[in-house]
Amino acid sequence: MSEVPQAERELLAGAERRLGSFILLLVPPGTVVAAWQWGGGTAAAFAFGGVLAYLNYRWIVAVVDTLVRAQKAEVPRRTYVKLFVPLALLVALLYVIFSRSWVSVAGVLAGLFLMVAGVLLEAAYELFLGARG
Repeated sequence: MSEVPQAERELLAGAERRLGSFILLLVPPGTVVAAWQWGGGTAAAFAFGGVLAYLNYRWIVAVVDTLVRAQKAEVPRRTYVKLFVPLALLVALLYVIFSRSWVSVAGVLAGLFLMVAGVLLEAAYELFLGARG
């Protein structure tokens, strides 16, 4: 297995930090727009979905880091917990959405898609950096 050069590791670590920041930075303006257009219930659902998207991203990063660092055949049990907790939260979220009429399905889904928006912002940023130098 080849070692990743230090410069590339630093670039990837920066992208990882920025992606989490992009997700968090998109929650407040998205919540304001949702409140303005569709009301407080949808705005709260959007904010909830956005926070859930950020937590999911952090859990994915933690699991991948643990698996990469393990370098042994046995993976700690905590890693499996971190892998399946987001799935359990998603099941709970779906239960709440479909059992309670006050939760906006569209708002939660829009908030969950902030991870996609964050990835697009990071890709645009990387393209900008590549074009500059």
